Amino acid sequence: MMNKTLLAAALLIGGAALFAGDVFRFRGENSQGIFEETGLRKTWPQEGLTPKWTYAGLGEGWSSPIKVGDHLYITGSDMTAKKEMVVCLDLNGKKIWQTTTGSRWERAYPGVRCTPTYVPGEKDGEGRLLVTTGSGEVFCLDAADGKVLWSKAVSNEYGTNFMNWGLAESPVVKDGMVFVTAGGSKALVVALKIADGSVAWTAKSNNDKLGYVTPAIVKDQLIVMTDAKVNGISIEDGTVMWEDDYRATSEITARNGNNANTPVVQGSRFFVTGGYNRGGVLYELNEDGKGVKVIWKNKEFDPHHDCAVLVGGRLYGSNMANNNGGNWMCVDWETGKTIYETPWSNLGKGTVVYADGMLYVYEEKRGTLGLLKPGDTFDVVSSFQIKFGNKEHWAHPTICDGVLYVRHGDVLTAFDIKAK
Repeated sequence: MMNKTLLAAALLIGGAALFAGDVFRFRGENSQGIFEETGLRKTWPQEGLTPKWTYAGLGEGWSSPIKVGDHLYITGSDMTAKKEMVVCLDLNGKKIWQTTTGSRWERAYPGVRCTPTYVPGEKDGEGRLLVTTGSGEVFCLDAADGKVLWSKAVSNEYGTNFMNWGLAESPVVKDGMVFVTAGGSKALVVALKIADGSVAWTAKSNNDKLGYVTPAIVKDQLIVMTDAKVNGISIEDGTVMWEDDYRATSEITARNGNNANTPVVQGSRFFVTGGYNRGGVLYELNEDGKGVKVIWKNKEFDPHHDCAVLVGGRLYGSNMANNNGGNWMCVDWETGKTIYETPWSNLGKGTVVYADGMLYVYEEKRGTLGLLKPGDTFDVVSSFQIKFGNKEHWAHPTICDGVLYVRHGDVLTAFDIKAK
């Protein structure tokens, strides 16, 4: 494993990068759902995987864990105080520290929805955690002990125009800054200096409501989705480089916004979708960075809030028939042609991530976790039902160092998936 000094240097050069043995942010590098692992099982026992350990006490929420060295970090809910918190665990599921942060979103689906992001310091032990709350606050914590170093109430200061479910994006960091979608009358995005929380720049408001999308980085731009629009923001100074009305481009008349899927990125191209029968669009950034062109549209591929992954020139994920159901799909990246669209028995739509040649699908209707081979058909090799925890099966799995981490409500569980 790379030493901490080289790790920090690499992060400063490459932004929020993923390194062997660590997952620094939601869905890994650039939030693409690809975990760089080897030596994992290609089948599971018929009775399913047996947990290594289970930690109960996270409170309500749908965030994912990240793993740095011998620590896990995850957000949770203080159910009594109606506050959010960050919990640090060791790799055996034992709590090291817990810190209360800001106000939990209470209007609809109370509970945490934002995964922490880790940023290493120049010296060993100087790492920081960035977290956002559902009510639009940003907190920077010392990763060693959970001490709050600074905080900023972005939504209050910039007039965030919330929709039903609050702020649901996880922090994106690069070049010593953390970017937060303000989605308000005063700014579209705010860039804060990680060192002290001061404002580095603000991006001009696009006069749209807040979405729920964790932005992705394409070239030197932050790709931001709000209710109806997609914008490219210069990471250097916050200039709004271009804007597209995704609602109009998708050519689907549907309910407003609710966009919750991080764009899938390859080179200068990125796939955008918003669920609710809105369809999916593959864009390409112009060479001068001042506009985009549409490469293709697929009216059937519209993940709800489950995201998609790009593996071997194909997009994999589930579409949305309604709030509880949908089919699983594979779409060609170059052409947008649907390779398959199929139901998973009597199960529902759900989340997908990828590691070591296999897709990991976690459907939300009954909480079935499946192991799937990428290819021309929906070929589930192994599956079992997650029976611990409570409420919706909406958290995205994390895979790191041969361990599969699955959150279901109040409970986080670790499964050993190393090849035997």
